[in-house]
Amino acid sequence: METAEQKQNLREEAAAILRQIPEKDRSAQSRTLMKMLTDSDLYVNSRSILVYVSTPEEPDTRELIKKALRDQKKVYVPKILGERMEFFRLQELSELKSGAMGIQEPEGNPAAVFPYSLHDSLESAQQCLVIVPGLAFDHSLGRLGRGKGYYDRFLSGFHKCMKIGYAFTGQILPEIPCTEQDVKMDLILTAEEVIH
Repeated sequence: METAEQKQNLREEAAAILRQIPEKDRSAQSRTLMKMLTDSDLYVNSRSILVYVSTPEEPDTRELIKKALRDQKKVYVPKILGERMEFFRLQELSELKSGAMGIQEPEGNPAAVFPYSLHDSLESAQQCLVIVPGLAFDHSLGRLGRGKGYYDRFLSGFHKCMKIGYAFTGQILPEIPCTEQDVKMDLILTAEEVIH
């Protein structure tokens, strides 16, 4: 079976798993994930956080965004611009509007775009965390996205960051087929384990 076909089958399987997680479990795991992340040295020592705005099926990131803003981190959230994705600085959640695929996005002010100059000026990868969504992950740090490649394209050009897969426990699969275009995570966080 071709990798693309395997991935599509896995996407359907992973999406079904996500839909079956009860709401109270989603809330409890989201709270645990946020606490695990924000209690970590990685979070404490970070300056910038690039984080997706969660849909109802994903681990919640809204409370994380609020906390990071309170903690005076520089918070950037993604916006789809045609074939690419850029991250824009967010000052408060109320700035978000419904965008591509019904996902909440920032306005896209060019003055607030994540500065690519920062890629080179960062002293270490740990100063910039990228919280990455996925349909599924595996113990080899592989990630299964939704098939559009936005995160893989963005992350392939950005090496001075810590790529953190953010997932419910049921999203860890035995194996995800990967190609050379697929960017692996640096670690994966679930409510029950840290995979690295």
